[in-house]
This record gives sequence, C-alpha cells and structure tokens, in this order.
Amino acid sequence: MKWPLPDPLGEAYMLLSYRSGQWGRVPGGFVETLEREFAKLHEVKYAVSVSSGTVGLMLSYLALNLPQGSRFIVPAYTFITTATAGVVVGLIPEFADIDPETLNIDVNHLAEILEEDKDNTIKLVVPVHFAGLPAEMDEILKLAREHGAYVVEDAAQAHCSAYKGRKVGGLGDLGVFSFQTSKMVSAGEGGIVVTNSYEFYERVWSYHNAGRAIGKPWYYHARIGLVLRMTEYQAAIVVSQLRRLDTLIKKVRRNAKVVFDELENVEHVHVHKPPSYVEPNFYFIPVSLDEEVLRRGGKEKLASLMAEKGFSLIEGYPMPIYRQEAFREERWKLPYERYAKLYLRGAEEACRRTMWIPHYELIYDENYTLRYVKALRETVREITS
Repeated sequence: MKWPLPDPLGEAYMLLSYRSGQWGRVPGGFVETLEREFAKLHEVKYAVSVSSGTVGLMLSYLALNLPQGSRFIVPAYTFITTATAGVVVGLIPEFADIDPETLNIDVNHLAEILEEDKDNTIKLVVPVHFAGLPAEMDEILKLAREHGAYVVEDAAQAHCSAYKGRKVGGLGDLGVFSFQTSKMVSAGEGGIVVTNSYEFYERVWSYHNAGRAIGKPWYYHARIGLVLRMTEYQAAIVVSQLRRLDTLIKKVRRNAKVVFDELENVEHVHVHKPPSYVEPNFYFIPVSLDEEVLRRGGKEKLASLMAEKGFSLIEGYPMPIYRQEAFREERWKLPYERYAKLYLRGAEEACRRTMWIPHYELIYDENYTLRYVKALRETVREITS
C-alpha cells in the first residue's frame, strides 16, 4: 500500500506538538482546531475528536439513550464494527441488504424491515456511505422518522462526500468519520463525531472524557464515561491533511473519471458508477467480476496478478457480516441462529464478485491511472483467455 504519504506540514505540526510538551488534549490545541475546522468543512455545528471511528460509533449510539435490547439496522455489506459498536452498548443488530449497484443500504429492504417491526423495537438506522458514495439519505431519513427511529451516518470512508449538494455526516442525527491508516485523512487511528444537536454533542463529549460535563470542575463526573480522547499528536497530523484534502479529492475525482471512461466497455468486469446527484470522494471504486473470471480464480487471483504488476486491487469483504463468527459469542446473547439463516442476495453477491480500486491508486497523474487501467484490462484478459 502506497498510503498514507509523508507530508512535510504534518511533520512540522507533529514536531510542534512534541516540543509543546502538551501531548494529550488541551484547550486551544490541535484537537480543538481539528474539531472546529472539520465541523466547518462538513457544514455541521459540532464535532468531537475521538480515538477511533469505531469508538465514534459507540459513543453516538450511547448518546441516543436507547433502551437496552433495542434493535438497530445496519447494512450487511460493511465493516463489522458498524454493528459491534452497538452490540457492546447493549443493542441488537438487524441486517439490511444492499443495492447491487451502489452497494449501499437497499431502501426497499429497509422499508420492509421497518414495516415488520410491529412492536417498534427498532430505534436506530445506520446507513453506511460505502466507498465514499453517499447512501440514499432522503429516503432513509423519511423511513426512519416515520418509524420514530434515529439515524447515525457511518461516514468512515466518506470525508467530504456530498449528497444532493449537502455534505454527509450532518444529514442524520449524528455522523462518524474515521482517520484509520487507509482513510483519505489518516492519523493511523482516530475518528470524529459530528452533529447539529448540542444535546448529542454534549453527551458524546462527556462519554469520551470520563463522564465529565462541559463547564464543570475537572473532577466532577456527570455520567459513567470512558477515556477515549484523541491525542494532540493525532490531531496535528489530521489538521495538516485537512489543508490538502480539497486538492487530493479533486485529483482522485479526476482520475476516477479516467477509470470509468477506460473500463466502461471492458468485457468480464463491471465498474460501479455513482448516481448523478451525489459527489463521492471515491475512497474506493468498486469493480465486479463476471462468472468467467470467478471460475478462473476470481478475486484472489486477480488481486495477486495485479500485485505482481505493482498495483493494488483489494479483494473486499469475504462474507456479509451476519455470517461472522463473532456474533456467536455467548456473552452478548445475540440471535445468531436467526442470523445464520439469512441470505441477502445483494450482500452475498457483492462479497463473491466485488473488488475495490483504492483511492491511493488515484492520487498520481493521469498517465499513472492509464497504466493502472491497462494493467487491469490485461490481467483480466490473461485470466479469461
């Protein structure tokens, strides 16, 4: 992986943070600068920097004050912590299928699940903006509101992505972004929660800061909280990367167009193109394989041959998350036997067919992108000939 790239400004900010002797979160430091600038960039009122995106999801779920045992809906095609962040705070995941083209939550299946919830035990919907492509937020919000459910956006991969002209993250009740190593804004680990609600902001801030209360003495604790703060080191790196994020995303979007143009009519592969009313950051470009490629080695072989040529093509999720062994763990008392009977076609087919062109293959000049696409075409031809 050619990512993240070293950055002289990031090195300078890191050194400044180191020499300050203030390495944990401090008033007026890099963490607060990050929160202020990230909130402005994503058109929201409040932001709280945390130790990981997973922690951000957990704190967001906590901030909703849902009854223990409440159910919440997540797409079956996502990283497992979208679900497990809720499990550890006493919630029970329900799995929705995905749209086969966008790979985001299928709003028709979401509507079916909510319609079947006659006892109104589903209190939360968590759409994932997979690959940086915004989910169908208008319909998701409409369905959730009609059911009396909250919406937390898992925007881990979606920095600066926009849905119908509005930045994701602030469309629901809360939104969560990740700064994990592979993300377009990276600190190795880290995350941030955004919201337009002061009430939710105050709760997330309190829970992530040992249960302290804003404006109260240091050793006053209003809630049972944990210490899940971001360090000044992490924030220094992220702040430096926000300075170049616009330039980076413009370059990735330009090269994504090259990929779409060059692969549009290539036999045996299907490139997933976004709807016209969204602006993805193209964290990934999903590419699905036909049966001929699958019979001749499939995702594993294609990824291996591309790696031999010096290029990254990610195999993607091997299974929908409802098939993960983790949900069998007895202490959580989850309905695993019911999960084991699920077969959600969109998610199953995506796990079988779909690979991801990562954004860090789209950060160079157009000639590099053309070489990447040529290598992919040639590799598919090698496999199928």
